Amino acid sequence: MPENRTKASHKSSVGGRLGTPGKSCDAPIELAQRTLDWIVKEWRDKLDFVIWTGDNSRHDWDKTSRRSRKQVYRLNQKVTDMMIDAFWPHVPVVPSLGNNDVFPANKIGDKKADEGLLSYYEEIWRHWIPEDQRKVFKQGGYFSIKVTPHLRVVSLNTLYFSSRNKAVKHCKVDTPAYRHMEWLEKELENARRNDERVYIIGHVPPSTRDYRNTCLDLYLRISSSYSDVLLGHFYGHLNMDHFLLYGDRLESNTAPTYNESEPEDTVHTNRNLNKYVKWLRGMYRQFDTNKHQESAILPGNYIRTDVVIIQVAPSVLPTFFPTVRIYRYEKNTTSRSPIPYGTLLGYDQFFANLTHWEEKQDKEPSPLKYQLEYTTEDAYGLEDLSAHSYYHLAKAMVEDSTKGNRLWSSYTNNMFVQTLNNSF
Repeated sequence: MPENRTKASHKSSVGGRLGTPGKSCDAPIELAQRTLDWIVKEWRDKLDFVIWTGDNSRHDWDKTSRRSRKQVYRLNQKVTDMMIDAFWPHVPVVPSLGNNDVFPANKIGDKKADEGLLSYYEEIWRHWIPEDQRKVFKQGGYFSIKVTPHLRVVSLNTLYFSSRNKAVKHCKVDTPAYRHMEWLEKELENARRNDERVYIIGHVPPSTRDYRNTCLDLYLRISSSYSDVLLGHFYGHLNMDHFLLYGDRLESNTAPTYNESEPEDTVHTNRNLNKYVKWLRGMYRQFDTNKHQESAILPGNYIRTDVVIIQVAPSVLPTFFPTVRIYRYEKNTTSRSPIPYGTLLGYDQFFANLTHWEEKQDKEPSPLKYQLEYTTEDAYGLEDLSAHSYYHLAKAMVEDSTKGNRLWSSYTNNMFVQTLNNSF
């Protein structure tokens, strides 16, 4: 665990060289480049693939300098070039669209607004989108890629499901969102037939806060139906380190619906964090295992469950401190292995203390270094990242006991990357 866990600085009104945690500040290009430099030096030769969950263009927070389509494209081209320089051709990268990677922000599914958008991204991401997936990407902004002989990553266009997208109202038949879900189900069916395992990535995580109800319900139904194939859900957008816990359909979830009336681009540190943490705790507390089949063992030791876990990773964006996450997964393909291939075993969470880095630069300029914040084994005692393990962690954290309170405190400190310690 890191020795220095000081809070992010909120005093200065002048942005730091790499951004200012706690302020309405996007990630400067230098922060992104220094982060990639660190990953290349410390991790590139150890990585099988990289998942990249979107939002490479700036937010529209500056009312005196509004974004333009040209600027959105230019920033995405810049970051794409940086990713190519860092990883091509050594490590596959799987990108996905963020809500700020389109113009206007959040909106897709309108032919006039979409003109040229997906063709542009298909062109700049061509290194990573397989040839047989380019047509479907240009039609909808989603694709899948086999990153190892037995593992496929499916990149969703979550903007179709987002409640902030005024161009698509629901996931009912004959809409872009419904066609996207149909495509997802076919990809999962093909993966099952071919004995592949799947990770899903996207930008906006499935929740009552961000998805239209028909889309969330359909997502949960498909996910639980293919839980023996689908071994991980990876999202970003919220900048907070946490996970969401669901059953197999919207109506079976007893957690209160999250409603948030905010301007579309309110910076996440300015939202009512107490409200979100309280909602999350209620989700864990009210999840009723009696309504859900926790697990069923299938051939090959694969597990079918109707418990759906959504992992939401913190960001490089210095909303709190910038972060990088390194996952570990089971790579033994023999049928005798007690742990099924593709099972997520854990992750190491790293962060960069920008406050300390900025203070040292005048005296001793140095590269940006990320330090270990926690591992899932040490912080939470998790043997793996299965739905079973996350379910029991959620219940342990909300238990009214010394151990439960200690776990919850550690979890919420990690949730805000050590910048709001002991606040919840």
